[in-house]
Amino acid sequence: MSRIAAFVSFVLLMVLAGTAQEPSAPPQAEATQPAQQVAHAAIPVLLTKSLDSKKLKVGDEVTAKTSIALRGGGIVIPSGSKVIGHVTSAEARSKGDSQSSLGLAFDKVELPGGKELLIHGLVRAVGPNPHPEPTTGGLSGGGTLAKDTGQAQGATTPGPADTVGNIGSSETQGPLLSPNGKGVLGIRNLELNENSVLVTNAKDLKLESGTQIVIQAEVQQPGQ
Repeated sequence: MSRIAAFVSFVLLMVLAGTAQEPSAPPQAEATQPAQQVAHAAIPVLLTKSLDSKKLKVGDEVTAKTSIALRGGGIVIPSGSKVIGHVTSAEARSKGDSQSSLGLAFDKVELPGGKELLIHGLVRAVGPNPHPEPTTGGLSGGGTLAKDTGQAQGATTPGPADTVGNIGSSETQGPLLSPNGKGVLGIRNLELNENSVLVTNAKDLKLESGTQIVIQAEVQQPGQ
């Protein structure tokens, strides 16, 4: 009986020792990701490649470059920065159709040092190439990355022409788009509908390289 009593005493001591240990620390909460802040910006760009609704399909890449420098909220976008987007719709007029159309959206801006700035950008204004002769480099100027409040209108009324073209294309300097402008300025037979879609009653919708576009963008900024 003494051996049994000793064994029972040993078991009890082990149980009491286990319950006397300090409770384990509660699991630490998972690290949270930095909050994403959204800034609103009007980003003027120039197309770096011509676009043709007859040759494009949904998802095709669209490239442009910023025509002025932008800064705000700790972000600096130099003039000439590459802006990448994609085609959301592309239709050439065919039998039974009354219009050709081209939809665009912009997704990111490439910054110095290999960084990228994610955006959700739609077309707010369109104008002709301000320099019909080939040029290199970005346009000089400055701008502010901020919520836009401009109400300027620049829509043109489409005519019966079978082509889309610049008004006064023989001039060496075309009209410059204001960052606060809206609609289409200086390109005949072209309109800008909702959802960033350009339309014309011409057989095809073409935008030449250097065409001005003002992008209305939501810019994702890492939390401070």
